[in-house]
Amino acid sequence: MKHLCKRSLQIGLMLGAMLAIASAASAQTGAENYPDRPVRVIVPFAAGGGTDVLTRLITDELTRALGKSFYVENAPGAGGTVATAQATRAAPDGYTLFATSPGPITIYPALSSKLTYDADKNVQNISVVSEGPGVAVVAKDSRFKSLQDVIAEAKAKPGTVKIASSGIGAFSHINCELFKALAGIDVIHVPYRGAGPAAIDIIGGQVDMTIEYFPAVGAQIEGGELRPLAVTSAARYPLRPDIPTFEDQGVKGYTTTSWVGLAAPAGTPKAIVDKLYGVIAKVAKEPAFIEKIAKLGVIPMANSPDDARVYLANERDTLRKLGTSNGISLN
Repeated sequence: MKHLCKRSLQIGLMLGAMLAIASAASAQTGAENYPDRPVRVIVPFAAGGGTDVLTRLITDELTRALGKSFYVENAPGAGGTVATAQATRAAPDGYTLFATSPGPITIYPALSSKLTYDADKNVQNISVVSEGPGVAVVAKDSRFKSLQDVIAEAKAKPGTVKIASSGIGAFSHINCELFKALAGIDVIHVPYRGAGPAAIDIIGGQVDMTIEYFPAVGAQIEGGELRPLAVTSAARYPLRPDIPTFEDQGVKGYTTTSWVGLAAPAGTPKAIVDKLYGVIAKVAKEPAFIEKIAKLGVIPMANSPDDARVYLANERDTLRKLGTSNGISLN
């Protein structure tokens, strides 16, 4: 009986090893043939915003490099958290990817306890593609000529200056709350379903200002429809050294950075993730791509999946401390 049990155990171990090898081989074969059909890339915000614009640049490059269509599907709402939750529950086969950005990946996880997904455990990061500061913008004919003008009016007439965001919990929302806390002012926060609609209303005079990621408002700045007042970087931003910082204009301690990345549901085969990252890493070094995103006001990052996870964990820690010290919560 002992011999039979031992023999059965040996057979079981051999079968387990064979299945593991077969599974690994199958995954590798799948990666070699990947993609063999179109790939959906969910952007959890409206078309025209910074996340959308940069994601479309990346999907164009992936389509060119891998020979199958990577198409964007916009699904705005709830600060990007609903679409992100749905994306994390998609089949982990590489055919559903999703754009990542501060709102659903670092801000909400740091400042809210009500999410239905874990931004670390349920997300397989592929890369953080680009990063850059935010920029405070007003309409070209706005009465505000500087950030000090905004602060002065907000103090003289509390609750009258309207600052737009691309949604509750978005990068622009946190910038609004931080501006209020550090400048000691009372303003009205007006959330929109994306940076595009917010920019339209700033240009139209319905709201006064937003503090948004550069790519979300870069086209309107270049076109002269929006006028920049300040950048959120600690020092003058090399791509736009003509724009003063918040610190330059008396708002001490004001520093924020935004980013856009690409991810897949947790459990997506490593070989597929590595293949996608390989394309991004190569593209990020190409002068044409660097120049293209520089016009949007950002620089390439293209860190590895492991480095992206560490980077985003650190961002969440920073935001938790920021929320605690300034009384900012999304609960």
